[in-house]
Amino acid sequence: MTDPDHDIAEALASLRPRPPGPGVTERLARELDASASRRGVIIAWSAGLSALAAALVAAFVFLGVVAESEAPQYQLVRADRSRPEVQLFRPVQMDDGSYARPVRVRWEDTTRWEDARNQTYLIDYRPNDQLGFLWLETN
Repeated sequence: MTDPDHDIAEALASLRPRPPGPGVTERLARELDASASRRGVIIAWSAGLSALAAALVAAFVFLGVVAESEAPQYQLVRADRSRPEVQLFRPVQMDDGSYARPVRVRWEDTTRWEDARNQTYLIDYRPNDQLGFLWLETN
């Protein structure tokens, strides 16, 4: 065949590895024997550290359990609304030919909630801003 891939595959199939020399075999045997003894040390250390970690986790889980406090029970103590601030603007002519005066009204609502058990409080502050029109009648 003239297929280049077939030629390469055939050439690779005909290759045979040489056996390793005696020096390589001796060094490989020494390394394998040494790693077996090292492997035992590593396994012993891993087992000891795993046992220690398990003991710490168990101590944390069983001894360190903190009782959850009850949810806060807030009660309304105070509710305030500020005096409204009214702004009147110059009259404007609308699309239909009528006139209206733009008016802006601003005020603030504040509520205070307290939990007497743990002396905590919550303040709910809500500013309000509304814009509207006062229609004007012209004769």
